[in-house]
Amino acid sequence: MKGLLIILMYVVLMWLVLLRGRKGHESWDVLRRYRYAHRGLHNSAEGIPENSLAAFRLAAEHGYGAELDVHLTKDGQLAVIHDDSLLRTAGVDVKVSDLTSKELLEYRLEGTEERIPFLEEVLPLFVGV
Repeated sequence: MKGLLIILMYVVLMWLVLLRGRKGHESWDVLRRYRYAHRGLHNSAEGIPENSLAAFRLAAEHGYGAELDVHLTKDGQLAVIHDDSLLRTAGVDVKVSDLTSKELLEYRLEGTEERIPFLEEVLPLFVGV
């Protein structure tokens, strides 16, 4: 299942790359039919940091898809976070790729109780959206 999702994400990414620079191309209309929340439907003022389970849950509740980035942990898990470093979002200058998934669970996003989720936690939120 995980392999299929990675392949699907790769295919969509390649499709977008091939369309780059062709803004008037009719294939863009496919994507314009949908609404996406960039890094989830986050709002720091309300304590909902980007790339948190709360932000993705809120996006799904509003019927949005979500744009997200993943980084591989030291033990091969896919962490959902934009930057490879935790400096900007968790205040610690350490790379996701240098941490195990268990170590990653210790960090919190933007001073909240929200932690960095894993792809297998985020994807089920969008089933049926």
